[in-house]
Amino acid sequence: MSDGIYSALSGAVAQQRSLDVVANNVANANTAGFRADRISFREALAKAGTQGPAPDGLRFVSVPQIRTTQLEGSLRETGNPLDMALQGEGWFSVSTPGGERYTRAGNFVKDGMGVLRTRDGHALLAWPEGEAGGKAVEIRVPAEVSSIRVDPDGSLYGRSENGMNPVLEMPLGRLKIVSFGDGRGLEKQGANLFKAAANTPAPAASNAQVSQGYLESGNINAIEGMNELITASRSFDAFQKVIEAFKHIDERTARDLASRG
Repeated sequence: MSDGIYSALSGAVAQQRSLDVVANNVANANTAGFRADRISFREALAKAGTQGPAPDGLRFVSVPQIRTTQLEGSLRETGNPLDMALQGEGWFSVSTPGGERYTRAGNFVKDGMGVLRTRDGHALLAWPEGEAGGKAVEIRVPAEVSSIRVDPDGSLYGRSENGMNPVLEMPLGRLKIVSFGDGRGLEKQGANLFKAAANTPAPAASNAQVSQGYLESGNINAIEGMNELITASRSFDAFQKVIEAFKHIDERTARDLASRG
């Protein structure tokens, strides 16, 4: 069997992984807070035996890393007071059964107990006294609150109508928004949740601004993603044809050897 088929096979496997990554990016282009992945390729030189022709090696393609891009997505207005988008480097903190996690998806909802949660049911966290520090707590909206106001610094206020007073406001806490710098210390857990990787320094308080009534779209351009998908698909098809060509050559060689024997 020709050794070249292994080089072609490595290329096909790498392009298959690229197809999976790009297809997932395109599918989540409209997912709030989604962070796209980018795949990197690396060429490896495998040394052949001492009797091999020059150059004495075969080139293979490997996929050493899939990296998550941290560019911000565009904002779209929804008018929903429970929708929030971050402008600047920062992450909403949420409580999960596995510990504290981080997200840019600000499409929150209020459950039957008045707790603000993500669409997957994770409680949104805030500093209890409105300032960074101490133990973060769930945000619980009292039953008498008819609407919520969110300041750019993440401070939440519950508004209600009561008797002769047209509007009463009560502080509900300040959102726990944290920063990991360039975001390289974060690992993906699903489309919208991230966790701090091992040995990652504790996050710092973020200066990101909160825009109430807006959502951040995925940081992937759907048209560019489709072009990448087409390119990866064509590359995969090309490698498949090369593999088939090597296969036919090997079959013909085997038949020729058999006929001579």
